[in-house]
Amino acid sequence: MKKSLIALAVLGSLAAAAQAQSSVTLYGRVDLGLKRDIGDDTTRLEQGSGSRLGVRGVEDLGGGLKALFNIEHRFTADDGAANSTFWAGRSVVGLEGGFGQVVLGREYTPARNIANRADPFGGDTVGKMEPILFGDILPTRQNNSITYTSPDFGGLRGQVQITVDEVAGNDNKAFYGLNLTYGAGPLSLAYGFDKSGVDDDTWHLVTAGYDFGAFRLIGAYGQGKPEGLGAADKHRSYLLGATAPLGAGELKLAYGKLETVDPDSDVSTKFAVGYHYALSKRTTVYADVAHDREATNHKTGVDFGLKHNF
Repeated sequence: MKKSLIALAVLGSLAAAAQAQSSVTLYGRVDLGLKRDIGDDTTRLEQGSGSRLGVRGVEDLGGGLKALFNIEHRFTADDGAANSTFWAGRSVVGLEGGFGQVVLGREYTPARNIANRADPFGGDTVGKMEPILFGDILPTRQNNSITYTSPDFGGLRGQVQITVDEVAGNDNKAFYGLNLTYGAGPLSLAYGFDKSGVDDDTWHLVTAGYDFGAFRLIGAYGQGKPEGLGAADKHRSYLLGATAPLGAGELKLAYGKLETVDPDSDVSTKFAVGYHYALSKRTTVYADVAHDREATNHKTGVDFGLKHNF
Protein backbone atom coordinates (compact mmCIF):
# COMPACT_ATOMS: atom_id res chain seq x y z
CA MET A 1 0.00 0.00 0.00
CA LYS A 2 2.79 2.38 0.94
CA LYS A 3 4.63 1.65 -2.36
CA SER A 4 1.44 2.35 -4.32
CA LEU A 5 0.98 5.69 -2.56
CA ILE A 6 4.61 6.60 -3.26
CA ALA A 7 4.21 5.65 -6.94
CA LEU A 8 1.04 7.73 -7.23
CA ALA A 9 2.77 10.69 -5.60
CA VAL A 10 5.71 10.43 -8.01
CA LEU A 11 3.39 10.20 -11.04
CA GLY A 12 1.41 13.19 -9.78
CA SER A 13 4.61 15.20 -9.37
CA LEU A 14 5.78 14.29 -12.88
CA ALA A 15 2.39 15.23 -14.38
CA ALA A 16 2.41 18.57 -12.56
CA ALA A 17 5.97 19.25 -13.76
CA ALA A 18 5.04 18.38 -17.36
CA GLN A 19 2.00 20.67 -17.19
CA ALA A 20 4.13 23.49 -15.79
CA GLN A 21 6.61 23.08 -18.66
CA SER A 22 4.02 23.61 -21.41
CA SER A 23 0.61 25.25 -21.72
CA VAL A 24 -2.04 25.77 -24.39
CA THR A 25 -4.67 28.51 -23.97
CA LEU A 26 -7.96 28.96 -25.81
CA TYR A 27 -9.04 32.61 -25.88
CA GLY A 28 -11.30 34.93 -27.80
CA ARG A 29 -13.56 37.96 -28.04
CA VAL A 30 -17.16 38.58 -29.05
CA ASP A 31 -18.03 42.22 -29.74
CA LEU A 32 -21.33 43.61 -31.04
CA GLY A 33 -23.30 46.83 -30.82
CA LEU A 34 -25.36 49.39 -32.68
CA LYS A 35 -23.15 51.40 -35.00
CA ARG A 36 -23.41 54.11 -37.63
CA ASP A 37 -20.10 54.70 -39.38
CA ILE A 38 -18.83 58.00 -40.69
CA GLY A 39 -20.01 58.30 -44.31
CA ASP A 40 -22.96 55.95 -43.72
CA ASP A 41 -26.56 56.90 -42.87
CA THR A 42 -27.55 53.34 -41.86
CA THR A 43 -27.49 52.06 -38.27
CA ARG A 44 -26.23 48.48 -38.16
CA LEU A 45 -25.57 45.72 -35.66
CA GLU A 46 -21.79 45.50 -35.99
CA GLN A 47 -18.61 44.84 -34.05
CA GLY A 48 -16.59 47.70 -32.62
CA SER A 49 -13.46 45.54 -32.56
CA GLY A 50 -12.59 42.28 -34.28
CA SER A 51 -14.41 39.27 -32.84
CA ARG A 52 -11.93 36.39 -32.66
CA LEU A 53 -11.13 32.88 -31.53
CA GLY A 54 -7.51 31.97 -30.90
CA VAL A 55 -5.16 29.36 -29.51
CA ARG A 56 -1.71 30.12 -28.11
CA GLY A 57 0.83 27.91 -26.45
CA VAL A 58 4.27 27.79 -24.88
CA GLU A 59 6.58 24.81 -24.31
CA ASP A 60 9.57 24.97 -21.98
CA LEU A 61 12.52 23.41 -23.84
CA GLY A 62 14.94 23.84 -20.94
CA GLY A 63 17.96 26.07 -20.50
CA GLY A 64 15.79 29.19 -20.67
CA LEU A 65 14.55 28.36 -24.19
CA LYS A 66 10.83 28.19 -25.05
CA ALA A 67 8.86 27.25 -28.15
CA LEU A 68 5.68 29.22 -28.82
CA PHE A 69 2.81 29.48 -31.28
CA ASN A 70 -0.31 31.58 -31.83
CA ILE A 71 -3.14 31.11 -34.34
CA GLU A 72 -6.10 33.52 -34.34
CA HIS A 73 -9.31 33.32 -36.38
CA ARG A 74 -11.42 36.40 -37.10
CA PHE A 75 -15.20 36.48 -37.72
CA THR A 76 -18.22 38.78 -37.57
CA ALA A 77 -20.47 37.77 -34.68
CA ASP A 78 -23.68 39.33 -36.05
CA ASP A 79 -23.85 36.78 -38.88
CA GLY A 80 -21.16 34.21 -37.95
CA ALA A 81 -19.27 34.83 -41.19
CA ALA A 82 -15.61 33.81 -41.21
CA ASN A 83 -12.87 36.08 -42.51
CA SER A 84 -11.71 35.12 -46.01
CA THR A 85 -8.28 34.43 -44.47
CA PHE A 86 -9.16 31.95 -41.73
CA TRP A 87 -6.18 32.66 -39.43
CA ALA A 88 -6.42 36.38 -40.28
CA GLY A 89 -5.43 37.71 -36.87
CA ARG A 90 -2.09 35.98 -36.42
CA SER A 91 -0.49 32.65 -37.33
CA VAL A 92 3.06 32.30 -36.01
CA VAL A 93 5.50 29.81 -34.53
CA GLY A 94 8.78 30.72 -32.89
CA LEU A 95 11.40 30.52 -30.16
CA GLU A 96 12.00 32.72 -27.13
CA GLY A 97 14.96 32.95 -24.76
CA GLY A 98 17.56 35.29 -23.32
CA PHE A 99 18.29 36.51 -26.86
CA GLY A 100 14.72 37.73 -27.30
CA GLN A 101 12.00 36.28 -29.51
CA VAL A 102 11.86 35.13 -33.15
CA VAL A 103 8.54 34.21 -34.81
CA LEU A 104 7.73 33.08 -38.36
CA GLY A 105 4.42 33.50 -40.19
CA ARG A 106 1.63 36.07 -40.42
CA GLU A 107 2.48 38.84 -37.96
CA TYR A 108 1.70 42.47 -37.13
CA THR A 109 4.19 44.97 -38.57
CA PRO A 110 6.55 46.81 -36.17
CA ALA A 111 5.27 50.31 -37.07
CA ARG A 112 1.67 49.15 -36.71
CA ASN A 113 2.43 47.97 -33.17
CA ILE A 114 3.40 51.45 -32.02
CA ALA A 115 0.51 53.05 -33.94
CA ASN A 116 -1.92 50.79 -32.11
CA ARG A 117 -0.48 51.76 -28.71
CA ALA A 118 -0.59 55.47 -29.58
CA ASP A 119 -4.26 55.34 -30.61
CA PRO A 120 -6.40 56.06 -27.50
CA PHE A 121 -9.06 53.78 -29.03
CA GLY A 122 -6.57 50.99 -29.78
CA GLY A 123 -7.68 50.81 -33.41
CA ASP A 124 -11.27 49.96 -32.40
CA THR A 125 -14.78 51.51 -32.68
CA VAL A 126 -15.78 54.57 -34.74
CA GLY A 127 -13.24 56.56 -32.73
CA LYS A 128 -10.19 54.68 -34.05
CA MET A 129 -7.24 56.78 -35.17
CA GLU A 130 -5.06 53.97 -36.56
CA PRO A 131 -6.05 54.70 -40.22
CA ILE A 132 -4.80 58.27 -39.79
CA LEU A 133 -1.62 57.10 -38.06
CA PHE A 134 -1.11 54.61 -40.92
CA GLY A 135 -1.19 57.48 -43.44
CA ASP A 136 -3.05 55.27 -45.97
CA ILE A 137 0.33 53.52 -46.39
CA LEU A 138 1.17 51.34 -43.42
CA PRO A 139 0.02 47.68 -43.60
CA THR A 140 -1.40 46.02 -40.49
CA ARG A 141 0.10 42.55 -40.90
CA GLN A 142 2.55 40.78 -43.20
CA ASN A 143 2.43 37.22 -44.49
CA ASN A 144 5.60 35.14 -44.85
CA SER A 145 7.39 37.29 -42.29
CA ILE A 146 10.32 36.75 -39.90
CA THR A 147 10.08 38.98 -36.84
CA TYR A 148 12.69 39.47 -34.11
CA THR A 149 11.90 41.23 -30.81
CA SER A 150 14.78 42.06 -28.48
CA PRO A 151 14.84 41.60 -24.71
CA ASP A 152 14.03 44.60 -22.52
CA PHE A 153 17.11 46.72 -21.72
CA GLY A 154 16.01 49.02 -18.93
CA GLY A 155 12.82 49.99 -20.73
CA LEU A 156 14.39 49.99 -24.21
CA ARG A 157 13.23 47.34 -26.71
CA GLY A 158 13.56 46.88 -30.47
CA GLN A 159 11.73 44.89 -33.14
CA VAL A 160 12.76 44.05 -36.72
CA GLN A 161 10.71 42.33 -39.42
CA ILE A 162 11.50 41.11 -42.93
CA THR A 163 9.10 39.43 -45.33
CA VAL A 164 9.93 36.82 -47.94
CA ASP A 165 8.44 37.95 -51.28
CA GLU A 166 7.05 34.85 -52.99
CA VAL A 167 5.75 36.58 -56.14
CA ALA A 168 7.45 35.39 -59.33
CA GLY A 169 9.32 38.13 -61.15
CA ASN A 170 9.76 40.40 -58.12
CA ASP A 171 13.36 39.24 -57.55
CA ASN A 172 12.55 38.60 -53.87
CA LYS A 173 12.18 42.29 -53.06
CA ALA A 174 11.32 42.15 -49.38
CA PHE A 175 9.12 44.24 -47.14
CA TYR A 176 10.95 45.24 -43.99
CA GLY A 177 10.15 47.25 -40.89
CA LEU A 178 11.44 48.09 -37.44
CA ASN A 179 10.54 49.85 -34.25
CA LEU A 180 12.34 51.12 -31.19
CA THR A 181 10.38 51.70 -27.99
CA TYR A 182 11.24 53.13 -24.59
CA GLY A 183 9.09 53.04 -21.50
CA ALA A 184 10.19 53.83 -17.95
CA GLY A 185 7.95 55.34 -15.32
CA PRO A 186 5.32 57.66 -16.77
CA LEU A 187 7.19 58.35 -20.05
CA SER A 188 6.92 56.31 -23.25
CA LEU A 189 8.62 57.01 -26.60
CA ALA A 190 8.59 55.06 -29.86
CA TYR A 191 9.77 55.17 -33.47
CA GLY A 192 8.58 52.88 -36.26
CA PHE A 193 9.52 52.47 -39.92
CA ASP A 194 8.10 50.32 -42.73
CA LYS A 195 9.26 49.95 -46.34
CA SER A 196 7.94 47.81 -49.20
CA GLY A 197 10.66 46.56 -51.53
CA VAL A 198 8.16 45.98 -54.34
CA ASP A 199 6.57 49.43 -54.69
CA ASP A 200 8.85 51.49 -52.40
CA ASP A 201 6.06 52.56 -50.04
CA THR A 202 7.66 54.05 -46.92
CA TRP A 203 6.29 55.24 -43.58
CA HIS A 204 7.94 56.79 -40.52
CA LEU A 205 6.03 57.20 -37.26
CA VAL A 206 7.10 58.83 -33.98
CA THR A 207 4.95 58.63 -30.84
CA ALA A 208 5.23 59.91 -27.28
CA GLY A 209 3.12 59.52 -24.16
CA TYR A 210 3.21 60.73 -20.58
CA ASP A 211 1.07 59.50 -17.69
CA PHE A 212 0.21 62.33 -15.33
CA GLY A 213 -1.79 60.03 -13.05
CA ALA A 214 -5.13 61.74 -13.56
CA PHE A 215 -4.78 61.29 -17.33
CA ARG A 216 -2.35 60.09 -20.01
CA LEU A 217 -1.40 62.44 -22.85
CA ILE A 218 -0.39 61.00 -26.25
CA GLY A 219 1.10 62.60 -29.36
CA ALA A 220 2.20 61.20 -32.73
CA TYR A 221 3.60 62.34 -36.08
CA GLY A 222 3.84 60.26 -39.25
CA GLN A 223 5.32 60.88 -42.67
CA GLY A 224 5.83 58.79 -45.79
CA LYS A 225 5.27 58.20 -49.49
CA PRO A 226 2.59 55.86 -50.87
CA GLU A 227 2.67 53.85 -54.09
CA GLY A 228 2.08 55.79 -57.31
CA LEU A 229 2.91 59.28 -56.05
CA GLY A 230 5.70 61.39 -57.50
CA ALA A 231 9.05 61.96 -55.80
CA ALA A 232 7.86 65.21 -54.14
CA ASP A 233 4.56 63.80 -52.93
CA LYS A 234 4.04 62.44 -49.45
CA HIS A 235 1.50 61.96 -46.70
CA ARG A 236 1.67 63.43 -43.20
CA SER A 237 -0.36 62.58 -40.12
CA TYR A 238 -0.76 64.13 -36.68
CA LEU A 239 -2.40 62.89 -33.49
CA LEU A 240 -3.12 64.40 -30.10
CA GLY A 241 -5.00 62.16 -27.68
CA ALA A 242 -5.67 61.42 -24.04
CA THR A 243 -7.10 58.71 -21.82
CA ALA A 244 -8.30 59.16 -18.24
CA PRO A 245 -9.72 56.75 -15.65
CA LEU A 246 -13.28 57.72 -14.77
CA GLY A 247 -15.16 55.58 -12.27
CA ALA A 248 -14.90 51.94 -13.33
CA GLY A 249 -14.22 52.96 -16.90
CA GLU A 250 -11.98 55.05 -19.11
CA LEU A 251 -12.61 58.30 -20.97
CA LYS A 252 -10.95 58.54 -24.41
CA LEU A 253 -10.29 61.67 -26.47
CA ALA A 254 -8.44 62.07 -29.77
CA TYR A 255 -7.85 64.55 -32.58
CA GLY A 256 -6.15 63.30 -35.74
CA LYS A 257 -5.29 64.77 -39.11
CA LEU A 258 -4.05 63.17 -42.35
CA GLU A 259 -2.93 65.31 -45.30
CA THR A 260 -1.12 65.04 -48.59
CA VAL A 261 1.77 67.37 -49.36
CA ASP A 262 2.48 68.93 -52.77
CA PRO A 263 -0.32 69.16 -53.71
CA ASP A 264 -1.65 70.11 -50.28
CA SER A 265 -4.91 68.40 -49.43
CA ASP A 266 -6.69 67.39 -46.21
CA VAL A 267 -7.64 63.71 -46.36
CA SER A 268 -9.08 63.34 -42.85
CA THR A 269 -9.61 65.72 -39.92
CA LYS A 270 -11.18 63.69 -37.15
CA PHE A 271 -12.23 64.25 -33.55
CA ALA A 272 -13.45 61.41 -31.32
CA VAL A 273 -14.65 60.98 -27.76
CA GLY A 274 -15.69 57.77 -26.01
CA TYR A 275 -16.33 56.15 -22.66
CA HIS A 276 -15.58 52.45 -22.07
CA TYR A 277 -17.06 51.09 -18.84
CA ALA A 278 -15.75 47.84 -17.34
CA LEU A 279 -18.60 45.67 -16.02
CA SER A 280 -15.88 43.15 -15.04
CA LYS A 281 -12.31 42.30 -15.97
CA ARG A 282 -13.58 40.65 -19.16
CA THR A 283 -16.76 42.54 -20.11
CA THR A 284 -16.92 46.16 -21.28
CA VAL A 285 -19.74 48.45 -22.41
CA TYR A 286 -18.61 51.23 -24.72
CA ALA A 287 -20.06 54.36 -26.37
CA ASP A 288 -18.20 56.54 -28.87
CA VAL A 289 -18.84 59.55 -31.11
CA ALA A 290 -16.54 60.63 -33.95
CA HIS A 291 -16.67 63.45 -36.50
CA ASP A 292 -14.55 63.76 -39.65
CA ARG A 293 -14.67 67.20 -41.23
CA GLU A 294 -13.33 65.88 -44.56
CA ALA A 295 -16.03 63.23 -45.03
CA THR A 296 -18.13 63.87 -48.14
CA ASN A 297 -21.40 63.29 -46.28
CA HIS A 298 -22.63 61.90 -42.96
CA LYS A 299 -19.59 63.31 -41.19
CA THR A 300 -20.53 61.96 -37.73
CA GLY A 301 -20.41 58.34 -36.57
CA VAL A 302 -21.64 56.78 -33.31
CA ASP A 303 -21.60 53.37 -31.64
CA PHE A 304 -22.89 51.70 -28.48
CA GLY A 305 -21.76 48.14 -27.84
CA LEU A 306 -20.76 45.27 -25.59
CA LYS A 307 -17.38 43.48 -25.69
CA HIS A 308 -16.60 40.23 -23.86
CA ASN A 309 -13.13 38.68 -23.69
CA PHE A 310 -12.59 35.09 -22.61
